[in-house]
Amino acid sequence: MYRRVIGPLVACTLLAFLAYLVYQLARPFLAAIGVGLVLTVITFPLYDRIRRKLGGRDGAAAALMVLLVFLLLVIPAVALIGVLGEQATDVYRWGEKAASQDNPVQRTLERLAAYRNHPVLGRGVEWILPQLEAFAANAKHTVPEAMKKLIGTVTGMLTSILANVLAFFLNLILALAAMGIFYARGESLLGEVAALVPLPRERSKELFSRLGMVTKAVVKGVGLTCLAQGALGGLGFWIAGIPSALLFGTVMAFTGLIPVVGTAIVWVPAVLYLFFTGQTTWAMGLLLWCALLVGNIDNVLRPLLIGGKAGMPLPLLIVGILGGLISFGLMGLITGPLILTVLLFVLEEYHREVPDAEEPLPPAAPGPPPVQG
Repeated sequence: MYRRVIGPLVACTLLAFLAYLVYQLARPFLAAIGVGLVLTVITFPLYDRIRRKLGGRDGAAAALMVLLVFLLLVIPAVALIGVLGEQATDVYRWGEKAASQDNPVQRTLERLAAYRNHPVLGRGVEWILPQLEAFAANAKHTVPEAMKKLIGTVTGMLTSILANVLAFFLNLILALAAMGIFYARGESLLGEVAALVPLPRERSKELFSRLGMVTKAVVKGVGLTCLAQGALGGLGFWIAGIPSALLFGTVMAFTGLIPVVGTAIVWVPAVLYLFFTGQTTWAMGLLLWCALLVGNIDNVLRPLLIGGKAGMPLPLLIVGILGGLISFGLMGLITGPLILTVLLFVLEEYHREVPDAEEPLPPAAPGPPPVQG
């Protein structure tokens, strides 16, 4: 009884408890390790090329690859965070200054008042003028509050990073160290993990291959699309003379993940600001630029970059990305699609193992004809 039931039960309980303790120890560093793992998966082909040129020396290739990632990605990202923090402060001060005017939309009111007697536009002008006057009267309170809501999340994130410099650099060191380990021993670690999966060796390799393809597809399809939207949006803001274009472009890169509205959360208020301040030509130009190009480029780039590389339909991939983002934060962009990939793979294995439904039996042979009485 002890050997058959109690012994295995105690062993499984102890193993589960130890796994829980290990998780508690590693939980503060999971985000950094996850970032290192994702960067390793994306850049592993380049590491493999460097390793072959160095004669198969894993350690030297891993060290060189970590140095390249640090110089080409980490240093520019840290510099960008500092610039965005400064621009966020400038935007808030600019909003307070604009709201401190007695009537920030006075020029717009004067231009619209000229159309009061217009046969077509007169009624619309009569309706909108009181709305603008009410807005101007409360602008000292509404504009700062709107600015706080618009950049509050981004400013909070940036100031949090800058205020916790020690924690930031600790996570950075952990991510780089994890990358070095994954580069040098990634293939052997993958083999050990695959051996723990209760599947045949070939199917385990297939599962991990799909997880790698999904990770690359999400980073390329979603990441590059959001970067393109942010870059084009920031360029439009800069040409139109909107201050802190880099900050607003960065915000648009993140809001590109939001379905339906997306980047319009950022550029619609900018178009209204240009219109209300009498810059009608720039307002129309920014409207066309953002509505036609920034707002629709994801419909072209995302399917083009992802294609069939994710191994699942694009709508299902988007659901995994958004669900992961809501449930797990920024790392959920990768975690959500990976969970769906494992689920689809398990269902596929189930259909492989379960035989098809039994074919219906053939009709019975007709018996002898009844004897005629």
